[in-house]
Amino acid sequence: MSIIARRASVFAFFLLLWIGLLGSASNAAVVSLPVVEGPITGPGPMHPGHRPLPSGTDPADFGYVEQEFFISGTAASLPYKTRILVRYPADISQFSGIVAGEVMHSSGNALLFQFMHDSVMLRGHVHVEIDAQKGNVDNTLKPFNAARYGTLSIPSAGQVNEIIAQAGALIRNNPKMDVLGPYQGRFVTLMGTSQSSLVVQQYFPTHAALRLAGGLPIYDGFFLTSTLGNNPLPVVDVPIVQMPTQTEVTTAAASGAIGYRRPDSDDPGNRFRLYEVAGQSHNDTRENTLYDPNPCALPLSDFPVGATSAMGYNHLVQWISKGIKPPHAEPIRVDFNAANDGSLLALDAFGNATGGVRNTYVDVPAAKYGVPQVGKTPADNFNCSLAAYRIPLTHDQLRELYGTEGEYVEAVGRRLRRLIHEGWFLPEYAGQVFSDAYKVLFAPAPARHGHHDDKDDPYGFFDPLDLDGADR
Repeated sequence: MSIIARRASVFAFFLLLWIGLLGSASNAAVVSLPVVEGPITGPGPMHPGHRPLPSGTDPADFGYVEQEFFISGTAASLPYKTRILVRYPADISQFSGIVAGEVMHSSGNALLFQFMHDSVMLRGHVHVEIDAQKGNVDNTLKPFNAARYGTLSIPSAGQVNEIIAQAGALIRNNPKMDVLGPYQGRFVTLMGTSQSSLVVQQYFPTHAALRLAGGLPIYDGFFLTSTLGNNPLPVVDVPIVQMPTQTEVTTAAASGAIGYRRPDSDDPGNRFRLYEVAGQSHNDTRENTLYDPNPCALPLSDFPVGATSAMGYNHLVQWISKGIKPPHAEPIRVDFNAANDGSLLALDAFGNATGGVRNTYVDVPAAKYGVPQVGKTPADNFNCSLAAYRIPLTHDQLRELYGTEGEYVEAVGRRLRRLIHEGWFLPEYAGQVFSDAYKVLFAPAPARHGHHDDKDDPYGFFDPLDLDGADR
């Protein structure tokens, strides 16, 4: 038997094993509900659950309210007490019916909320941060405010899965209106990125083992980005959207095989999409204060990680709430014989990845977007290895490609219109795209045609009354 055939046989065995473990909930136990305390108002400040957001984009700026609750119960036969942080629109008429549950990352941040906060709040979703990991309590909350969080305790790392299940059941059932008040979520998702994506992956067996009454799943779908590991995600009975980034493609290719890839499926017991976005890196460097000032050797990427992540999440929401099947995308192309920038990716003439989910940054290029970065010092190497760099095209290249700055902006607008129509970009981020396009210089002279910021949208792509990106 060939190596390829043996690998296929092993993959099929483990896939069938996962199906047997996860595909049926007939023997599942009913999850217990935790005890709720709150909303908590002190003493002292509340941990915000994310790094500083760009000016004017805090939850209050979107008309959102944040409330903190403590939940307690028994998980893995041990008592626990931790917190959940609920973010919801003050005006209930703005509520979408979607509750986006997210496991707090080991860094002490709800990173996907941090990345996608604009879209989450513009679309009226409730966001619930679940601090389910022992390190969330011991390394983040208690050091931040011992007086406020001193009673919290997760004694064992083995409790995380049951805590996630119990928190989700509380959100889903909301029996006494304890947590969501009048907001009854019609659909509840669970998401994670990087380390927290691994937490969600490890939750999958519990997804089948613990259920709501009647065998219903606690979570209606899963969204994972920057996924760690090189193994395929298991088959589960609710939709999954997985978004490995160009960083994961590059890393897996360097190992000799991209093992995490598995086919898209619309089968009711195996609804799955794999989206690899060309140009996107493992970590956001556009808005993430971790990279300010730049600790890396090359210029940081301005690629809109939040926008593309929100696109993937929106496809999950449309799938579970309206039954709209997401589009399919080819993976980022790999060339194991490539003699390029050392990434083993199949690159175009400007050094950008080919294949994958497309966007204006690589389809109407003004720069090369590559991974990984290198730190200015050895201490910075880890964070920079998760980042991307941006190397601008020369003025001569830009003029040869597009002619003038105005023609370039028009080309960006044409491509953006098509991407929005096809579902590969969300209209609420059009302003970011045009803001970046206006900043591209075709000559070294500093003179500009006027000031533009992230809210500029000269073609009117963003209609707040039509956030599903209808045909324009």
